[in-house]
Amino acid sequence: MNAPGFWEIAFLAVLALMIFGPQKLPEVARNAGKLIARFKREATNTLDELKRSADLEDITGVAKELRATTADLKRSASLTGPLTSSAHPKTSAPATVRADTAPPFDPEAT
Repeated sequence: MNAPGFWEIAFLAVLALMIFGPQKLPEVARNAGKLIARFKREATNTLDELKRSADLEDITGVAKELRATTADLKRSASLTGPLTSSAHPKTSAPATVRADTAPPFDPEAT
């Protein structure tokens, strides 16, 4: 939709002058300006609140993903010993490597 041109604005001004009269027209224009300013302020406040809410949801979602990934890594590696406990024993058992599994392969590394 295009912005109104000069003749459209002139027509609306003459129409408003005929409807409200010369005494009441400045008061009507002032009230309309206040109403538009209040509407813009409320719209801005609502958008700011929605942005803050979306940021909080994003952070909460990332935190949940990190917790799930940590749990998956612990389960898949079946970590035991000093890595998962807060106590630090003096000796730890060496990690065992299974002979029947292939080492990880990264095609982009070659």
